[in-house]
Amino acid sequence: MQNIKSERRQHQPVTKMTEKKAKGPTVTPQLARMRGQWVQETKEVTIKAPNTLLGVVKGSKDQPLRVVGLDKGLVHDAADHIKALVQKAVTTTVTIKAPNNMLGVVVGPGGSTIKEIQEKYKVRVSVPQKGSKDQPLRVVGLDKGLVHDAADHIKALVQKAVTTTVTITAPNNMLGVVKGSKDQPLRVVGLDKGLVHDAADHIESLMAYEKERRRLSTPVSQTVFIPKAHHGLIIGRQGQNIRYLSLTRRITIVLPPKNVISDEVTVTGLPDQVDQGVRDLVNLVKSSTHICYNSDF
Repeated sequence: MQNIKSERRQHQPVTKMTEKKAKGPTVTPQLARMRGQWVQETKEVTIKAPNTLLGVVKGSKDQPLRVVGLDKGLVHDAADHIKALVQKAVTTTVTIKAPNNMLGVVVGPGGSTIKEIQEKYKVRVSVPQKGSKDQPLRVVGLDKGLVHDAADHIKALVQKAVTTTVTITAPNNMLGVVKGSKDQPLRVVGLDKGLVHDAADHIESLMAYEKERRRLSTPVSQTVFIPKAHHGLIIGRQGQNIRYLSLTRRITIVLPPKNVISDEVTVTGLPDQVDQGVRDLVNLVKSSTHICYNSDF
């Protein structure tokens, strides 16, 4: 019995010491209140960022960044600073050089064009101030593809805005066909190179058409040489042949007087009608006399 009691006494102090160590240090009520107050007052902001950008700020992979502090304003300031770092790390910037006098094309009436570009491509377009020299346009955005698409769109606008001039030389008697100044070449000026050349081609076509129209509508005279001995065939019985040809071809046929020895026969009228009338005269004489004439007739 005594041995058992002595064993219990030996083990009791050990048990108390173990329990005391397990409990740890005592937390005072004041410390507990301070801890609770700190937990209540701390502010936290969570920031999501791509894993590839965690090297920009200290963060854990696949976990959002958390900014924690007692001062709400400072917490948000720190969060904004981190967001700015991340934002700067992911944006793409493209610079475009354009003449200063072309900047209005990019801005558009009342800023409508630049607003449309920014909304369509989700970018920000920075235009140099008026009067600044050698300052490029800047296109900035998060999506690299959209940034380059926006830049291409702006380049196309600037390219289209560069005027093209085509000079057309025209005879003074053709200036009535299109508006022009005497002794001065016509100039076609426009923003779209293709349309400028189309307009120039159209003007040249108008002048070519007018030139041909005037040729066909302006009377001409042509002389054909037919031996005087055969002029009677042209006249025909009681003037039947010459009258028929004059009426059907709408031409005037003039033969030399009887007392004048000449083979010349003059045919006057519109160009096409004169050509046909001359052929008719030659065929008429050939069919009656078997005389061979130049093939041009």
